[in-house]
Amino acid sequence: MPYRIQKFVFEKSNISLDWENQAKEWDYFVVPVFEKPKSESNDKSEIFSSSFLEKLNGIYKIFEVFSKEEFQGKYGSSFLFPSAKETSILFVGLGTIKEILYNPEHKISRAILKALQTIKKKKISKMGFDFESIKEFYKTFEISFHLRSLLTNILIAFEEYTYHSLEAKEISKEIEELKIFLDEDIPEEIQRFSLSVLRARANTKDLVNMPSNTKTTLTLVEKAKSLNNHQLKIDIIDDVEWIKTNMPCFYMVAKGSLASDPPKWIRVEYTPKTEIKHRIALLGKSIIFDTGGYQVKPDNYMNTMKADMTGGASVLSIIEEVANLQIPYLKITAYCPVTANKIDSDAMLPDSIVTSHSGKRVEIRHTDAEGRLTLIDAISIAEKEENDIFIIIATLTGSAARAVGPRIALMSTRRDKRKDFEQALEEIGEPYQSLEIEDDDYEDIKSKLDGADINNIGNEKYRGAQTAASFIFSGLSSREKVCFHLDIAGGDVDKEEKATGIAIKGVLNYLWNLAQSSH
Repeated sequence: MPYRIQKFVFEKSNISLDWENQAKEWDYFVVPVFEKPKSESNDKSEIFSSSFLEKLNGIYKIFEVFSKEEFQGKYGSSFLFPSAKETSILFVGLGTIKEILYNPEHKISRAILKALQTIKKKKISKMGFDFESIKEFYKTFEISFHLRSLLTNILIAFEEYTYHSLEAKEISKEIEELKIFLDEDIPEEIQRFSLSVLRARANTKDLVNMPSNTKTTLTLVEKAKSLNNHQLKIDIIDDVEWIKTNMPCFYMVAKGSLASDPPKWIRVEYTPKTEIKHRIALLGKSIIFDTGGYQVKPDNYMNTMKADMTGGASVLSIIEEVANLQIPYLKITAYCPVTANKIDSDAMLPDSIVTSHSGKRVEIRHTDAEGRLTLIDAISIAEKEENDIFIIIATLTGSAARAVGPRIALMSTRRDKRKDFEQALEEIGEPYQSLEIEDDDYEDIKSKLDGADINNIGNEKYRGAQTAASFIFSGLSSREKVCFHLDIAGGDVDKEEKATGIAIKGVLNYLWNLAQSSH
């Protein structure tokens, strides 16, 4: 497992009542610290005194130590209280209600991760976490407490702290046992959901972080074939003539690498043991490496293009965990049109015209707008297989990155249905921003050539994220079909050019909620 946490324990216990008996068990114990809201009569920062902090203060005079060290629980701050004989206590500053009110689960996760990164020890035998203090703070200030979301995001902080790529020269961090303390039972299905998110994120990051010289179309094929679950049916088509005939736009992108790394069409189908209420298509952009084609990318834009298959890696990791969770009522199929976008003498040319699977004639105005060409064929095939909800994950446009930054740019064919997806993202702490698709976006991609219906970059220089989405949506027979498009180009890798696992928890949460509402 690429994150190095050997064992998770979810302990029904109030640690403040039993600290004396457990104080020597841990290498490190992580304690969240909030600030009280400032009152009109007192604008000084005061720490919210949870039951556990009161206990620690009685033993170690911790409030005096905080005052001396000027630790006030500010968001993003931390303080390590070492002890030669007992556990070292890591206090994590989470700030005030106002600071975490929007997207609190994500912000709590980020603050915990930042604090963890101050621990330099490589191998940690036992680590504990005081979940109870968060619950107590939420209850005191009447904040809605969402156990599944909070647990998932807390564990994500530890997953990111211990994650290393498969190519890492050494394992930087390892935790043998992580114990979460809360004074109520954490239902097993919530534990399983949270750990599924961790696995899916880590597996996605593994695939994305692979070096470009070792990653090929077979990388995703091998991932699909490794999905050893009897509820998954795996189909791989590597017949180039079949792809040329049935997926002409996809084939055009693949032409530049036919000799070196021919295309693959991956389809993984999950069938629940229950009756089927919805049929979901998960479509992942799976460009193994994107040079831009003949309209080649400038050198600084070509770096990180090994991550242009993040969508494909994501949907395969998601469907693996869908099967592990045995999500009911939803038949879910992952579709990956896998190819590189490279250059040789047969590579696609700008100003080409090709007929898509849906029958629409496509003018290829730019060879670096290739992902949407693969996806317009994929979504048309997915529709013919009688799916009723479509979810696209794609590192599609620089425009989305400029518009929303390191978030999901969420677009949809149906505004009335989008609120359910937005709610699922917000609930699980997945940063996103919605962009509207207008009639003008469909107008903008109309081809000016009399031999084509649409073109692959639009005619104007603005709204690039929306016109790219409308191009893919054009592969459907009707705009009334329910389709959610997640352009993750701004958040697929971080500033250190490492994969982030963006969209995994959000999509899994949407599917989970949809299954629950389908009872």
